[in-house]
Amino acid sequence: MNKEYYEQAKANILIVDDSPENLRLLSSLLVKQGHRVNCVADGEMALHAIRGKLPDLIILDVLIPIIDGYKVCQILKANEKTRHIPVIFFSSLDSESDKVQAFQLGAVDYVTKPFFVEEAIVRINAQLDVGQREKLWQKKLQEQIRERKSVEQELNQSRALLAGVLNSSLDGVAAFEAVRDRWGKIVDFRWLIANPVATMTVGETTESLEGKLLFEQLDLTGHLFEGLFDLFVQVVENCIVISKEHYYSLDQAWFHIVAVKLGDGFAMTFRDISEHKQMEITLKEVNEELQRQANIDSLTQIANRRRFDEYLAQEWSRCTREQEHLSLILCDVDYFKLYNDAYGHQAGDRCLYEVAQAMSLIVKRPADVVFRYGGEEFAVILPFTKGEGALQVAQEIREEVLELQIPHDLSQVNDHITLSLGVSSIVPNLSSNFESLIETADRALYEAKALGRDRVIYKALERPLI
Repeated sequence: MNKEYYEQAKANILIVDDSPENLRLLSSLLVKQGHRVNCVADGEMALHAIRGKLPDLIILDVLIPIIDGYKVCQILKANEKTRHIPVIFFSSLDSESDKVQAFQLGAVDYVTKPFFVEEAIVRINAQLDVGQREKLWQKKLQEQIRERKSVEQELNQSRALLAGVLNSSLDGVAAFEAVRDRWGKIVDFRWLIANPVATMTVGETTESLEGKLLFEQLDLTGHLFEGLFDLFVQVVENCIVISKEHYYSLDQAWFHIVAVKLGDGFAMTFRDISEHKQMEITLKEVNEELQRQANIDSLTQIANRRRFDEYLAQEWSRCTREQEHLSLILCDVDYFKLYNDAYGHQAGDRCLYEVAQAMSLIVKRPADVVFRYGGEEFAVILPFTKGEGALQVAQEIREEVLELQIPHDLSQVNDHITLSLGVSSIVPNLSSNFESLIETADRALYEAKALGRDRVIYKALERPLI
């Protein structure tokens, strides 16, 4: 690709943050990515900069002077000229309500500070890619709409003029008349005219199609219009317009079909959109993979700390609504620093991976999730689980890890890798918060270590576990 293409492909990004350090960091990263970056320090300057030139993406802090980030986003989304600009919030506010408010105002993403540089770049580029694809598809859609309007207008003219237009169309175009029984009920449709694209698509010629019945005289096995008879009847009888995507299983192809009433019949245009559908599916898969990567710890292949914070807040709200127990397990690999020093970091990484996978074998319910909490620390969230059940899961995890028989000669409690685990449980309510659950489980973990490690300690927020 030439230099002109790359210059056109660069994005114009506006960063709004009152922290000079954040502005310098993000600006430097994005410039290195080849983007054009404009930085401002408050909401009023942001709105002024946007009026001057519309950016392709806005990175917006919440807590900025004069006009806060939420208000700036609200103003942008209320304006026809700016509502399409994607807004990503970068903020130190990390509560669920802050994120919900941001998305309700129209933000496309929310990144909490401090952030991982690689993650931030991936998420920014993902939104830029989505925006670029959306622009391309909007342009193609407008072209399709213009083409179809042109065809529909031509259908109202004489058949001679229509034939000339149809023969030059890139869409398949055909017209049909209704075939009725003696009671006036539509039983089929007869081909009146078809352009070359239409005849080629159904494997016929203009001469062989003219006068044939659409459904009766064509082989219904793999029929291009199979399943559309009732819709075509509605077009004629109720004067409706159908515009739908239709899957042709025989060729594994997708068509976009538009049908409108024409006399006692209908006119139809259809276009092969298989390539568009494949790109749409691919884009969805890419977005799902990006989301998965953002939530998975690359070393252990289990959920990461970011996902832990989101999931705990989500399940806390759900258990609060339904007044069900929510349990949490926090655990440490005993004497892991000594293990790393003795066996090396590669062995340490393998150890953490095996421990994570062993924990995942025990945690089997779909709602129960294992997380890498940080370093050699792991966490397990158990929604709808009482303390007794959580304590049992913790014991099984401890035994499963011990059965791995990973040698640890420097451990002061065992010749193999062991875990210390702290467990806590609560029925959340509006007067409590999930930080208290974390603190209690952490105290239980601390006690497990203080009592000699390689054990499970339970602490309840409401009453002791009997």
